[in-house]
Amino acid sequence: MLNKYLRNLLDTLLFSNVFIAMCAVAQAMLTYRVLAIPVNGRVLLILGCATLALYNFSMILARPQDPAASPYRRVRWVFRHERSLWGWTGVALLLLSVLGTGLHLLSFALLALMGLMGLAYNLPFIRIAGSPRLTGLRQITGIKLFYIGMMWAMSVVLLPVAEAYHNGFPVAWAAALKWMTCVLMFVVAITIPFDVRDIYQDRHYGLKTIPILIGERKAHALAASLLLVHAAWTGLSDYPAGIRLGLSGISLLCLACIVFPLARKNEYYYFLLLDGMLMLQFLAVYALSPATGP
Repeated sequence: MLNKYLRNLLDTLLFSNVFIAMCAVAQAMLTYRVLAIPVNGRVLLILGCATLALYNFSMILARPQDPAASPYRRVRWVFRHERSLWGWTGVALLLLSVLGTGLHLLSFALLALMGLMGLAYNLPFIRIAGSPRLTGLRQITGIKLFYIGMMWAMSVVLLPVAEAYHNGFPVAWAAALKWMTCVLMFVVAITIPFDVRDIYQDRHYGLKTIPILIGERKAHALAASLLLVHAAWTGLSDYPAGIRLGLSGISLLCLACIVFPLARKNEYYYFLLLDGMLMLQFLAVYALSPATGP
């Protein structure tokens, strides 16, 4: 009975997208630590609400014809709780609208741009050659991985940095760009296995993802290569020793989980273990590196 309750709790945390919203907050906290920028609680709340709303909206918009017959536990869970998800999404959007007004104008414009990018990824508004109907940007060949990676990098790095800059904190933009590249590389690497898992579903819907274009084996090799480069780059960087050890160590751990998975590749492998690497990065760096700067 206890296992049943724990599993239901875990399903709620993962499939309602609360966990991935927590990961976004953790990644923003990581930005504050790596770049030695003062933590801004408003920005953290905004990122959590925005991530929750966008991920829930994306899931609901991608509703299959018969959700109850889906082979994915997450899809079945989402559409059994669709009304609740709409409610949570509405609350997140309300908080987002209130908190967003406290941002500086350019930071708010950046937030609005990211919101539009998120909608453009999912909502049908363009016609792609060979497609009989309007589609979102996700249908563009090979764009999915890098679009998601760029959205994460802009959200958890550029927004905190921009708001800190407008609050008068001196920002080293070269260091911020370097860190954005690190985040982009890591997010793309851990997203590749999701696309490998969805290869048959994506092919059915006409999505031309990287695994469909180059094959599963080469896609996994690409993820491994990105993680090796990430580990080497961060390990040899000029970050403090604790940060270098935390970042490179988690990259290698993630590489091991992808190449030699000890857990069966079910929803928990993807949404808890792989997505959880975003949280684990934050925890490792905070455990291994003392606070510096303001």
